[in-house]
Amino acid sequence: TMSLMFSLSLFLTFREEKRREEKRREEKSEPPYQNLTTAVSMERVQHMTKSAIRRASQIEVNPQAKRNLQELFVNFTLILICLLLIYIIVLLSS
Repeated sequence: TMSLMFSLSLFLTFREEKRREEKRREEKSEPPYQNLTTAVSMERVQHMTKSAIRRASQIEVNPQAKRNLQELFVNFTLILICLLLIYIIVLLSS
């Protein structure tokens, strides 16, 4: 669940950074996505990652929701294992 929260927080941080970048471009009237390789510097990525980790560590999850998410993950994993076994059986029988 922590990795899910981290991913969500990282996504929100990237979205906020993208909005700021678009606002800066509008102010400077630059064409959007001038150079994709220099659009996001390594320093900015590190900053966004740190702020996403900070946000994810502050999120409190309802214990019932946490349990439901864990059960969902276990069920999903079991389904994948069953599908893999079925695939192996079909391969061996043909």
